[in-house]
Amino acid sequence: MFSNAFTLPFTFYRQSAAEVLSELKSAGFTGINLALNYHASRDFLLRQGPQLQYLSDGFHYYLPNKDSYPTNSITPFATDHEMDNSLLDSILIEAKAQEMNVSAWCVFMHNSAIGIREPEATVINTLGNRFLSELCPSNPRVRNYALGLVADLTSRGIKSIVVESLHWHGARHGEHHERFFMELSPTTEFLFSLCFCKYCIENFNGDGEGLKAKVEQSLAPFLEERDPWLDQPITRESLSEILGPQILDFLKSREATLSDLYQEVHLIAKASGAEVSYVDQTPIMDLAKQDPLNQSWLIGVDHKAIRPHVDVFLPLIYRETAEKVTEIYSHYKTEIGGRVSAILRPTYPDNDSEANLISKVSALSKAGILEIDFYLLDTWRPKNLTWVANALSAN
Repeated sequence: MFSNAFTLPFTFYRQSAAEVLSELKSAGFTGINLALNYHASRDFLLRQGPQLQYLSDGFHYYLPNKDSYPTNSITPFATDHEMDNSLLDSILIEAKAQEMNVSAWCVFMHNSAIGIREPEATVINTLGNRFLSELCPSNPRVRNYALGLVADLTSRGIKSIVVESLHWHGARHGEHHERFFMELSPTTEFLFSLCFCKYCIENFNGDGEGLKAKVEQSLAPFLEERDPWLDQPITRESLSEILGPQILDFLKSREATLSDLYQEVHLIAKASGAEVSYVDQTPIMDLAKQDPLNQSWLIGVDHKAIRPHVDVFLPLIYRETAEKVTEIYSHYKTEIGGRVSAILRPTYPDNDSEANLISKVSALSKAGILEIDFYLLDTWRPKNLTWVANALSAN
């Protein structure tokens, strides 16, 4: 069983890389997914305290090499990165000595540090509202930022890019306090967050401006009275009924944009001998669903189209029972095949005991899985690491 621990750099501020990696190796881990580009959050970290840690948005936990970025690219700002590479270098050196893998865990399009400084790079909806925490993958300078980030990190000996947030997002995503004092159906939330920046419109072969106007008109009842689609599921067919068949072509255009970007990312990583691992967040978009890939289109992802450009699918299988966990894993193997891993949390709210975690890992192992990663080392009680160690050793 291969297994990585998701971890923030703060773990290595309090302990040396030798201590941390030795402890993880003894627990059965074969590597780490190290957050090297991450978004803002407030986390209660136990390994560093206990303390509340405030993470800066869009921060690069190393000194970027801006020569790795293409021309006409957004590059990391001076306030958004470390002043040297001492931390990263110490981890890479020690990982090599202990035969542990280091993967770069990166958040791509969820970045308000860039969005606030360069609002033209962000998603803009049909009402002219900018989502400053969400970069648009259609924007050429944003795409070049993503490519530069991958080229920079893979040049350092990183074995895998763990890709998070390389897609569009929903309307309610990622701000510290969000106030929508109105009921939003899935349909309204999707239409409210749909990007109509000039690049999304240019990439679409149809009448983008006309479609934008239709979306704005469709939101009028929500803005003036009430959401007309409450308690109704969102489907491509329902959107076509509301807006006409042109919306389906627009969605395909978004998917093609992302598929092309994944292909470019994969080529860059492959040139340096690195893999691309895709953190699939669709399982947590609706915790009641056991067929999450059927929701990928909501964030612009055609999972079958990006499959050739993704070495490993890493779905967030955050479910309470072994039966539900293996059902989702089977769904991925049936729908896309290839290497599929799983990301589990040994903690609340998905896991309440060592026995439960062991049963999940055992069930996945019997289903044929060879890779399981665990989230998030910095937040665990000591007993949670013990649970993981026992679950791995039992399989």
